[in-house]
Amino acid sequence: MLTGLELAIGLVAVFFGSVVLGTIGFGLGMVAMPVLLVILAPQDAVVIVNAMIVLTAGLTVIQTRRHLRLRESWPFVVAGVPPVPIAVLLLDSANPAALRIAIVGLIMILAVMSLFRLRLPGARRPWAGPACGFITTLLVTALGVGGPLGGLYAIAQGWARDTIRATLALYFVLAAGLALALYAVAGLAPVATAQNIGVLAPAVALGAVTAGIVARRMSLRVFRYTVIFVIIGGSVGLLARELGRLW
Repeated sequence: MLTGLELAIGLVAVFFGSVVLGTIGFGLGMVAMPVLLVILAPQDAVVIVNAMIVLTAGLTVIQTRRHLRLRESWPFVVAGVPPVPIAVLLLDSANPAALRIAIVGLIMILAVMSLFRLRLPGARRPWAGPACGFITTLLVTALGVGGPLGGLYAIAQGWARDTIRATLALYFVLAAGLALALYAVAGLAPVATAQNIGVLAPAVALGAVTAGIVARRMSLRVFRYTVIFVIIGGSVGLLARELGRLW
């Protein structure tokens, strides 16, 4: 179980990740994973991130439920459930070193996509919702990151900010909630990991409350760019460390 300085680092990482997810609807893994990978094994970090996503997204659903538009968003939301078992199997069989590099590389790609607001080709076509829902869950469940893909899809639909937050929150509650159950069945959530989830949970609650304040008062553009640059900086450092170990 995390204690001392490692616990403090984990709490800070999860808090800021929770603020980001609660504010813009995605990004907890992008913010927290570069830090958690320094103090935890990659499989443990992925499981913990998904647990934190469930907690943060659950609180966000409560706050924004009146903005849900399920008639338009259900293909995306429902498509996030089927890939969960596949992703859990991938996580269970992955090499830790390769998993770290894959996670960090994906974080950097998604951060650049978010920075330049790249558009998803065909995002308004009928097949785009199920496709983005499937791929996003596959990435988040196996690697702990991938939410920006779902975020880019939601933005492309022209939904209001709170509708995007509500839709993504419901999506993550369903997909990550099922993932937690299957992690336990696969033996990926031992007692120590469950204890870490428990001691980190208060940071999620505080982050969710803070996110509500940020969403109302802070320029989301400034907030977004600040977060992305922090993510890229941390990811570059972590990637350099992992590649240095291989060489």
